[in-house]
Amino acid sequence: MSRLEEFRAANPDLEILPVTDSSFADFGVIYNYPLAEIEDVMNHVTMPESGSTYLQSIPELEKTEAIQAIGRDVFAGMPIDAGATIGHTDDFSAFEYHQCSELNIMLDDVVMFFAKRQTLDKQGTIDPRRDGKIYYVPKGTIVELYNTTLHYAPIEVTKSGYKVIVVVLHGTNLPLPAGFKSGNPRVVKQGKFQVVHPVRQDKIAQGYQVALTGKLIETKPLN
Repeated sequence: MSRLEEFRAANPDLEILPVTDSSFADFGVIYNYPLAEIEDVMNHVTMPESGSTYLQSIPELEKTEAIQAIGRDVFAGMPIDAGATIGHTDDFSAFEYHQCSELNIMLDDVVMFFAKRQTLDKQGTIDPRRDGKIYYVPKGTIVELYNTTLHYAPIEVTKSGYKVIVVVLHGTNLPLPAGFKSGNPRVVKQGKFQVVHPVRQDKIAQGYQVALTGKLIETKPLN
């Protein structure tokens, strides 16, 4: 039994597609770059024991040839930041999107939820189960997520957690400047728009907009 099949068996209420399914073309594109240098850098980044952490920029990572090539090929020479999201997540409580594509490099097997910004814009709310799709994205996969693709932190496949590289245009995901004002309630950081599920009282207290509907999606990782 493959690990995808094992994860499906542990989470029978979820319809999980392989990222190679043709439907993924609605959300992004898959690339191929050598990862050995990136893995060497990330071996020195400590995994949190619980919860997840986002590292917006890792200078050593940005110097690797693969990230430099991605900057040229995917972001057409624009300044970029390469960081990582690392840790443990076993529920899905938010969607976000950016004013640029986001490129992810999976250094562990993960599951990710995707939907279209157009659906959120049209309906005003979004149900991840009804309006989105769930993909199993194995270690070594490199995906560009279009800026119209709603996404959030990966879901861990095993209890050992995940390390996922995040590459975006420079400045994306940085805190908003002091005194910043916007009439768009989805704006939460520079170049970042996010909506949350009602269970995210921590985010709601910070002014995040509630727009996810349906029962909170919770997953069971493999041992």
